Amino acid sequence: MPTDLSPNQLAQEFSDFFVNKIENIRNGINSHSQQTGNVEVSLSDDQLVNCLDHLEPATEEEVREIIRKSPNKSCELDPLPTWLLKECLDELLPLITNIVNSSMKSGSVPKDFKSARIRPLLKKSGLDQDLLKNYRPVSNLPFISKVLEKVVDKRLERHLSENKLHEGFQSAYRRFHSTESALLKVQNDILQSLDNNCATVLVLLDLSAAFDTIDHQTLLHRLENLFGIKDKPLKWMSSYLSDRFQTVCVNGQLSTPVHMTYSVPQGSVLGPKNYIMYTKPVGNICRRHGLQHHFYADDSQLYLSFKPTEALCVSETLQRIEGCLADIMSWMHSNMLKLNEDKTEVILFTSKRNAKHLDNVSVKVGNSVIRSTSCVRNLGTLLESNMDMEQQVNSVCRSAYAQLRSIGHIRQYLSSDATKTLVNSLVTSRLDYCNAMLNGIPNTLMNKLQRVQNTAARIITRTSRYSHITPVLKELHWLPLKYRVQYKTLTFTYKALHDQSPEYIRDLLKVYKPSRTLRSQDSLSLVVPNARTVMFGNRSFSHAAPTLWNALPIHIRSATTLGAFKSLLKTHFFLLNYSD
Repeated sequence: MPTDLSPNQLAQEFSDFFVNKIENIRNGINSHSQQTGNVEVSLSDDQLVNCLDHLEPATEEEVREIIRKSPNKSCELDPLPTWLLKECLDELLPLITNIVNSSMKSGSVPKDFKSARIRPLLKKSGLDQDLLKNYRPVSNLPFISKVLEKVVDKRLERHLSENKLHEGFQSAYRRFHSTESALLKVQNDILQSLDNNCATVLVLLDLSAAFDTIDHQTLLHRLENLFGIKDKPLKWMSSYLSDRFQTVCVNGQLSTPVHMTYSVPQGSVLGPKNYIMYTKPVGNICRRHGLQHHFYADDSQLYLSFKPTEALCVSETLQRIEGCLADIMSWMHSNMLKLNEDKTEVILFTSKRNAKHLDNVSVKVGNSVIRSTSCVRNLGTLLESNMDMEQQVNSVCRSAYAQLRSIGHIRQYLSSDATKTLVNSLVTSRLDYCNAMLNGIPNTLMNKLQRVQNTAARIITRTSRYSHITPVLKELHWLPLKYRVQYKTLTFTYKALHDQSPEYIRDLLKVYKPSRTLRSQDSLSLVVPNARTVMFGNRSFSHAAPTLWNALPIHIRSATTLGAFKSLLKTHFFLLNYSD
């Protein structure tokens, strides 16, 4: 936190800053909209099957399960800490269930549930802590209000899923979806494009305070007309959004409460879901212009492939991208969202052979011209223009070694179990994040990652650097990095074949079905698509996953549960690597 003010002054400064920031953004958008005119996108492409016109009452068992699975976090507004509530749950459960059902039946959210304590948090480590613009407001809400939101969220999610109302390429806040699944899909499309001797332009959009500028009336109109939420559920959503107050808290000191006439609270359950429902029409704009796209909350990726050897094709591609961006900006202005033109990034993916046919590509975004760069950070992963993943591997190694040095300094005070816990939390998690994207990378890069794991194993077991590492890894029951990558890829494959993954991942795989009766028809094999290049085609998920899957013994592929599959797969890789 900034240190030049007292906690009381700082709390008020943060509160005024957050409010003024939203007002300035909205005023700027209103001014721009008056000059250019509002553009609304037709929503006629979306066909509703059923309406959500009532909220089913919750059972005590449903509420009990929600509370049991919730973390023991508490808010200052709670009458008792969460851990104590859980210990007294048998006595309190009927009362809590009644509160939840009364709210859904009446279509009204209690006033006390709509007061939030705001904790300013740095947007990312390393930013200047004395600049207020580097902080985001995260809402801390009463525990019971979150229980109510989770009950409503389950009914809302069921309605969206049954009627196929989700944006197909939105991966945030959805079961089986993650940043890794989103990146796998985008990486697969880019690698296949490069394998087909094409280039791809990727545009990463950046929004300013996206959750905080949402207009409530526009959101309610969209919930009713695009998602079929009517009657009591719509009344409940209106009550949920209205009369919300927030107070900034710094070291126990509070700012003056502020009435929030727009925005959805960050840190709530329904706030993020409301945001992705609010912005669903952006996907329609991309489809209308023929652009591929993928969203993760307010992180937007737009990309388009083309033949780099044809000058006319390059020009038409850039025109389509710029036309799509112009429509997106117009839509955002009419919906009170601000696109940061100067923070938008563009990258051109191309092979070395085709790079000579292309000059430095630039894309016009509003009044700014964004030139392509050689590397971008996308959902926590570094992507390079040649897709070799070298910078991503180097970044992971740097951050992992930094953590290992810190652990090494205090190793003498830690037990082996405590050290292992630290390593798993701070180092292994970095090695495993999005490692399914590392299939087929050069051995030199894989060996860099392996040396990080070797160092971690030596710190845990206090093994000399001159001792052979294989017995140490075997003792810890750790798979080498090469097999950890394959393990993650095959886990994604199993989930895709058993409807436990996003539809866009399932669409990348095709089960082998012979044209006539063969003994191999029951082997659970996948079709391996043709690939022209080892560097690109063989690394794509749609090629690497079937190749690895078909190489597994049939008893592993036939596992009936995900847990059984993971256990069999790890044993299989363990025996492959450590068998004498």
